[in-house]
Amino acid sequence: MVLADLDLSGDSGRSGAQVFAGRQGLLFLFPLGEQAAWRLLATRASAGGSGLDFGQLGTAVPHTDLQRLLSDVGLDARIERLAWSARVPLQCSLAARFRRGRLFLAGDAAHNCSPATGQGMNAGIQDAVNLGWKLGFAANCSGGEAAGGLGAEVLLDSYDTERRPATHRRLILTHTVFWAEASTGRIPSWLRAVAAPRAAPAVPILLDRRRLVAEGIRFISQLRVNYGHSALSVEGRPRLHGAPRPGDRLPDATVSVGGPPQRLHGLLAGAGVHVLLQRDAAPPPDAVLGPQVTVLRLRNSPGRGLIAVRPDGHVDFRCGTTDAAGLSNWLSLIGASASPSSRP
Repeated sequence: MVLADLDLSGDSGRSGAQVFAGRQGLLFLFPLGEQAAWRLLATRASAGGSGLDFGQLGTAVPHTDLQRLLSDVGLDARIERLAWSARVPLQCSLAARFRRGRLFLAGDAAHNCSPATGQGMNAGIQDAVNLGWKLGFAANCSGGEAAGGLGAEVLLDSYDTERRPATHRRLILTHTVFWAEASTGRIPSWLRAVAAPRAAPAVPILLDRRRLVAEGIRFISQLRVNYGHSALSVEGRPRLHGAPRPGDRLPDATVSVGGPPQRLHGLLAGAGVHVLLQRDAAPPPDAVLGPQVTVLRLRNSPGRGLIAVRPDGHVDFRCGTTDAAGLSNWLSLIGASASPSSRP
């Protein structure tokens, strides 16, 4: 990456963030410079900086090189003042495992990627939320460490089996986008210099399609991350149809639990596990519910099934009826049951 704060000639008609595509890579201008009017950001497959630590600011970029970046993307502007510049070498890496015994890796310690599509921060936050509730519940697992057993191992191992594949898919996305942004190969150069300008008129049309834009935002913001392969994701019998699948993030909705309608995510903002009953579902026995479990009946959701939502907002158990045994087994698996080993 190449970064610079600079003033440009003839920028009176220029406003807002801008992106320019050239054969050598993309160039971004943001009106947010800390020491000048504009912050320049450019992606290049080889921007120098050999021997520098990844992510650390490197050597300054000569004025002539920055001017060449502007000319490469066809921007008719001259650098009037260069306040600051630097090269920043990037790293793309993924730890072989996110857990070894009592050691857990999260965030940048577990994975690094280019800033293309802005995935790093959200991935790190999801690591922390995923791991946090499992560490909090692990001591209460049936036969867990508190009882001298190994029941917590399945729960703690699920951090690696859930987050590492999800992060790997994000690394593929960011690496592909950065290749399209910065590679000087024939195909990405053609995409930037020829295909992108020709496709530009279609962008406003696509942005008018709200469902398409919403789905794109959910994907980029990692709201579509799924843990269906996890040992914690359990499908009860009979199967519940027409509801989020085990492993899916629970979508928000307007629901009625008695009184005026409310947002579902607002009701689930409290700590712990939430069991959501459909309108005609039988309530689960109190004997299987631990102190960290809250039961809500959705009166505007017809049916006799239930879904259980874990603390990070993902569905992990669902069933077409109130299967007390199945629910109890799943709660024991994650350390949220009412068994003696789960009581403080």
